[in-house]
Formats: sequence, C-alpha cells, structure tokens
Amino acid sequence: MNRKSEHRIPNNPSAHADAGPSSSRRQMLVAASAAAALSAAPAVRAQGAGFPSRPVTLMVPFPPGAATDAIARALAVPLAKHLGQQVIVENRAGASGTLTTQAVAQSNATDGHTVAIAPATIFRVPHLQKVPYDPMKDITYIMNFSGYTFSLVVTPDSPYKTFAEFVTFAKANPGKVTVGASGSGSTGHIATFTLAKAIGAEITFVPFKGGAEVLAAFKGGHINAVIDGGWAQIEKAGGGRVLVTFGEKRIGRLPEIPTARDAGFDIVSRSPIGLVGPRNMEARSVKAWHDAMRASLADPDYRKLLALHDLEDAYMSGEDFRKLGERLWVDEKKNFEAIGMKTV
Repeated sequence: MNRKSEHRIPNNPSAHADAGPSSSRRQMLVAASAAAALSAAPAVRAQGAGFPSRPVTLMVPFPPGAATDAIARALAVPLAKHLGQQVIVENRAGASGTLTTQAVAQSNATDGHTVAIAPATIFRVPHLQKVPYDPMKDITYIMNFSGYTFSLVVTPDSPYKTFAEFVTFAKANPGKVTVGASGSGSTGHIATFTLAKAIGAEITFVPFKGGAEVLAAFKGGHINAVIDGGWAQIEKAGGGRVLVTFGEKRIGRLPEIPTARDAGFDIVSRSPIGLVGPRNMEARSVKAWHDAMRASLADPDYRKLLALHDLEDAYMSGEDFRKLGERLWVDEKKNFEAIGMKTV
C-alpha cells in the first residue's frame, strides 16, 4: 500500500491603407510611425521595469495529478496572458500541503516572482508540530479563490449502502473501517477524527502525500473509504458511492445525499484554497497577482475543472482571506483539542 502510516481513531479556486501612396505621402507616414514609436517607448520601458520582469513560479502543495495541481495548471495559461510572462508550475508535496507556504514564508525575496497555493492545512499543521514560520505573520495573503468540498465516499461494492449502515458497521467493527486522506492534519484527517468521535466508533485513518495517491489506494482496494478533496473524479466515473457530505449545504448535483448535519451530526469541514506570497511582498506585485488571478478565474478550462472536482468558486480579497485565516487559526486549535490531539 502506498501510504505513510495508519492511525486508529477512537470515538473520539483601420483605416484601409491608400494603394500606392505618393513619395510625400510615404514620408508623412514614416514620420508619423516614428513619432508614435518614440512616444510609446517610455511606456514600454516602464512596463519592462515593472512586475513581472521575468517568468514567475506558482508553487503547488500537492503532487501532479491531484485536483489542486489540475486547477493550477489550468490557471497558468490565462495567468501567463494577464501577467505577460511564463508561469512555471512547481510541485512541492508533503507536510500535509504546507511546504509551499513554508517556502515563501522563509524567502527573503519580496518581489513576488514566486508565490504559492495555500490550503487550509497551513492553519492546522503549526498547531501539531513546530514549523519554521508563523502563518499569521510570515506570509502575504493575496486572495482566496476556491475551496474543497468533502464527502465520505466508499467503494461501489461496499457492504454499506447508506450512511446509517456505515455508522452501524463502523461501531460494530472497531478499527476495521479504513479511511484515507491527504496527510496528517489535513481537512480529511480532521473530518475523519470528528466523524469517529461523533458516531462513537473506532476508525483507522490512513494518510497519503496527496489526492492522487489516496485515489490510487482507494481504487486498488487498499482502503475502504476516502474523505478527501479529490473524491468527485472517481465518484463521477462510477468508482465510488457518496454516503454523506460535510458542507454547509447539499451538493447541487447530488441533492439526494445528506449532509452530516442532515444525518444528525454537527460536522462541517471548511477547506479554503488561496494564494500567498512572502512577508512584506511588494504592493505592486500583490496587485498584479491578484488582478491576473481574478481575471483568470473566468477561464472556461479552469471552470470546467471546478465542476469536475466539485470545487467551490470562492473568491475573497487578500484582506478577507487573512481574516478567514485568523478565524481558522483559532478554530482549528479548538478542533484538535476537542478530539484529543496534542498541540504545540
């Protein structure tokens, strides 16, 4: 099995040109063109001295093939058009999706040529282990643009056909139900712990480096269920069955599937996806990324991927994203304490 470890969980986005102009006419045209070029030159030079002045890097916190990687690569095309430079997508998987944020937080460069996609785990992992950055002080919040939806998905041949049957089976078979998600401290991890506590069952949690690995293990029959951000692609292909969702409301295309609250359990999993840069990132760079990113969110290919993966369309300004982060920073610590996880 391609996994790092297992944890048992107890209960607890124009004029037409004149044909054949005379010599004087040609001279006038050349002079006009030269004057136009001279007047435009300062503007061109000013743009060249601005941002970006070279190719930019968009760091993705999960491996190639994951939902986050797919939308990043889709956004890279319109971003390059709006920024006027090549956008290089760089994958840095690991540490529950926090390595990219850690990289920009530790960077001394403030010009903004390297930014990172940041998942909600940046507000969780520092509560569980010591990290060399403070998400509330060491990064610049550029914007929030999407968010993952989370559901409990089981294999098509699963013995439980409804959420109620899942609960009954899990309670009667301590530790036998295995649920996979992207990394320890991830949204899926928290949801699994919270679910186990709410239903009073022991569930075995299996962390993976990224969504692609989770789904590969799921398809291979190595885990019984997933609670992860990339669940939709396998469910839509007939490779899984959704038992319950963990959003504030039901998913539009699956109106028959209850939320956890509908089923009587107060579990809501929030997982925003945003764009961050180094601390003290230059204001012009922040604006350039924000404006280019917001314009890119209308790209048809990107929007198709949002629908494919059931990702949220959730724009927030940089300031609103920072405020959301402050709330999550407090809430996640409480979540860990409530389920008995040791915080630092």
